Amino acid sequence: MSEPDRLLAGLNPQQREAVIHRGGPLLVLAGAGSGKTRVIAVRIAHLVETGTPPEHILALTFTNKAAGEMAERVAQLVGAAAAAEITVSTFHALGLRFVEEEARKLGLSRPITLIDASDQAVAVRQCLKRLRIDPRRHDPRLFLTGISRARNAGLSPDDLAKRSDSRYTAAVYAAYIEWLRANRAVDFDDLLLLPLQLLRADPEALARWRARFQAVLVDEYQDTNLVQFEFVRMLTDEHRHLCVVGDDDQSIYGWRGACIDNILQFESWFPDARAIALEQNYRSTGHILASANAVIALNSSRKEKRLWCDSGDGERARVVVCKDPVAEASFVAAEIHRAHTEEDRPYADFGVLFRASAQASAIEEAFRLAGIPYRLAGAFGFYERKEVKDVIAYLRLVHNPKDRSAFARIVNFPQRGIGPKRLEALLAFADTEHLSPLAACARAGEVSGISRAEAAALGELHAVIERARARFASNGADLAGVAEQLCEEVGARAAWIRDPTEGPGGHTRWRTVEALMGAIRRWQARARPGSDIGDWIQTTALDRREPEGGDVEDQVSLMTVHASKGLEWPVCFVIGCQEGAMPHQRTIDEGGDLSEERRLFYVAITRARTRLYLTWSRTRRTFHGREPARRTRFLDAIPADHIELIDRQHGGSEASKETNQARFAALLDRYGKR
Repeated sequence: MSEPDRLLAGLNPQQREAVIHRGGPLLVLAGAGSGKTRVIAVRIAHLVETGTPPEHILALTFTNKAAGEMAERVAQLVGAAAAAEITVSTFHALGLRFVEEEARKLGLSRPITLIDASDQAVAVRQCLKRLRIDPRRHDPRLFLTGISRARNAGLSPDDLAKRSDSRYTAAVYAAYIEWLRANRAVDFDDLLLLPLQLLRADPEALARWRARFQAVLVDEYQDTNLVQFEFVRMLTDEHRHLCVVGDDDQSIYGWRGACIDNILQFESWFPDARAIALEQNYRSTGHILASANAVIALNSSRKEKRLWCDSGDGERARVVVCKDPVAEASFVAAEIHRAHTEEDRPYADFGVLFRASAQASAIEEAFRLAGIPYRLAGAFGFYERKEVKDVIAYLRLVHNPKDRSAFARIVNFPQRGIGPKRLEALLAFADTEHLSPLAACARAGEVSGISRAEAAALGELHAVIERARARFASNGADLAGVAEQLCEEVGARAAWIRDPTEGPGGHTRWRTVEALMGAIRRWQARARPGSDIGDWIQTTALDRREPEGGDVEDQVSLMTVHASKGLEWPVCFVIGCQEGAMPHQRTIDEGGDLSEERRLFYVAITRARTRLYLTWSRTRRTFHGREPARRTRFLDAIPADHIELIDRQHGGSEASKETNQARFAALLDRYGKR
């Protein structure tokens, strides 16, 4: 058997056709659990085995985790050497690479300063003050959301200003762009916009990037926005070797700019395209798939597909009604406890999904009472903690002394007496003298208004950073060790340990920093030879997930449905299946299209492999207190022969903690376990 034929072994007919198709654009409609990652990996390997040079293959997706998993699969198929030449990347990581390579043409200086959400919020606050808009009355995050949506839709400040309801946002948008350029910084939107702008304006750059990537694959295509679509179209317009893989039924990110028409209208944009539907599901059992099919069939604008499996019907979906959210949480906790003890299931087998983060509190309380270990995904992130951001800012400044936002963050931590006015004077001096902020520290004694003691502190900051730069240059083999020494020398470690604030103060902050150092060491152990602190900074900026530790603990997963996409569990609970939660009350009140809310419910259902619980409460909490609730209309679409109805009436939501504990004990008694 030839190598290309060996790759096709074990694929179903539709998967095989998606792998071998050549001769024009390809749309692979990959239903939930249909093996799309395998299809992409095998298609890449098949391209290599049939003559496409690995260095000319580009595969794009949306998260570093997905890109890493895809790269690993490809390496298993084609070998490490060939896989290393293939570009498997997120859109933003490719954008950063593009901006780094084309910095001169884009008018940017290297290394590129990539700012995160907190830096953006600081920038917008400054813009609001410049425009005499009170940031205490007008949330900077709302302006950032409006600016990002406009940019991802390809709108300029002038375009936005033409809309009567967006004039303030347009003014802040224009000021924010000025701030980015003045601070020689780029944000995440720039990583998409700047490459597209250059490809449109520079035929030589367009020809060069087209020649580099002669076969392009896009995963999760339903999540692309208009800028990403146009970027991909321009790259492939000439050779037309484009394969996109996605599922319109799982398009749930319209609120952050994803354009479902990119996949629905693919064959209009590419009339010679071939469409192949992957409908065989390898994840869930029959009753679960039938429930999902029935729900999503009510959406009118969709590509027709119907999931099926050959693993049998399995258990019917359990639709459970409870008295209130506390009783609902108690039911979930008791059922997980029962399955864990009676069926010997690990806690990691269970996922609990909800529409909004606020719904998690009752579940967390029930789990604490029951002693059930859990992990709440999407909570206050590790990389959002102050001490972690402080360390990263110091490292950013070591890597790039011109990084103004990093400098502004750490110039007065630990305290050096440098308030906003002195910082402004120092930066103005740096501009006048054509210095980096760090170089200006060495000459701080020349700045009006800065005292001798403050100038000495700034001079010491300059000296410490320069010593760290020298150590990184000579001792790149121990990035974390050099970073720890930097924290010691600037006095940050002592400042964290002395921290008197309630909550994560004192030694807790330093333990967090030690965890960060562990993350740096783990990254360096698997990074490519020669990778430096700049590579780590970029990787961390592009993917702010919790740093990986050792073995995954045995915990129940709690998360929003949005966060669950791409995940699966043997047993899945979808709570809050009632009007006002799913679909969301805001969508109902605004009379909006419920299609995306229905897709969200479909995604939730298809996370379950063998057992599915859909729970709801007869009452719910609102701003007006406790109100009656009714089950979501989405449940009405599921035929009765695919579900099992369970009605539980468990106490009131106003009960004390002691009553909750007694209720939970009674629930365990009911299931025969204490």
